[in-house]
Amino acid sequence: MARKLVAASLAALSVTSSSQQQIARVDARETMSLLQVALSEVNFAPLDGGDSPLDDADDPNMSLVHSDPRTPQGAGSDQDMKLLIDDHNAECKTILLTTVFGSRADPQRPRRHEVNIDYIDRYYRSVLSVPGAGVKAFIFYDTLAEETVRNYSTRNGVINFVKVDVPGMDKELGLNDLRFLVYEKEIRKHPEWETVFMTDSSDLIVLHNPCVFARKQPDKIFVCGQSSRLGDFKWITPKFEAMGGKYLEWYKAKENSDLRVLNAGILGGRRSAVLPVLAKMSKVLLDPNLAARKNGSSVKVNMAAFNYVIRKHFRAEDVVVGPPLHSKFAAYEQRSDVYFKHK
Repeated sequence: MARKLVAASLAALSVTSSSQQQIARVDARETMSLLQVALSEVNFAPLDGGDSPLDDADDPNMSLVHSDPRTPQGAGSDQDMKLLIDDHNAECKTILLTTVFGSRADPQRPRRHEVNIDYIDRYYRSVLSVPGAGVKAFIFYDTLAEETVRNYSTRNGVINFVKVDVPGMDKELGLNDLRFLVYEKEIRKHPEWETVFMTDSSDLIVLHNPCVFARKQPDKIFVCGQSSRLGDFKWITPKFEAMGGKYLEWYKAKENSDLRVLNAGILGGRRSAVLPVLAKMSKVLLDPNLAARKNGSSVKVNMAAFNYVIRKHFRAEDVVVGPPLHSKFAAYEQRSDVYFKHK
């Protein structure tokens, strides 16, 4: 059903005459309302071999600013209604950045793989469904077919595809690491972008426009938090070992602390807040002293680098995690009262 609704919304958006556009806007609004309901019921199947394993810890304390741990869940709640009203009334827009790269192996697939629109299908549909057209997505790609790009770009600028010369970039970087360099470069080119969120695309959907939320906290950094402690999250240990040096020393010093894992699948906020994070991420990922670079291995350390950069260089009170920013990571919650649903 959702696919048919998307087709209807795209058809409405592509009408050219003024009289037709007036009718199409009414149809599109109705379609988007239906899509919002449909997407609130979307559930993600677990991904085998994902970039981060399922987090089963129960402690919600992230040791950071938790937006509101008491946020009521579900469509029809006061919080859900508030976010929907904000979507329609917002005078600001959010720029969404994501990637769909296929020219190199990534952590989820040991070999190069062919990518197509199905890889980001749920993300794509969710962006179209945000009420008020307050979000604009820029999808950076390298191997998507040009026909796909033409067919899935929208005339109103809500969905945009930007080709990246991945082979021409640092050949040691993994795809999830490379994205941070792409993001920094693109954001610096656009001083008019006030609010920017960079997210995963294969396991995340967008439910609301977060620009009002970010405007109220202009100096904050918004990220995805997980509930397990950094020292208990053994998946990340070899990533810090691949970084080595001062990074590994920092990690070992924090292994027994109460610090919680931060997930690189969501990073956003005001432009002035996110650029310093990206600058430090780029510096770390390009560090010639990384152990992986010294031994000739690929650099696939973005999650470890993400935790190091934010924990090392930014105050805990300036970092926001949890609802209403995002659902509980990898809990497959049925809720629509958050801005992002991450698995």
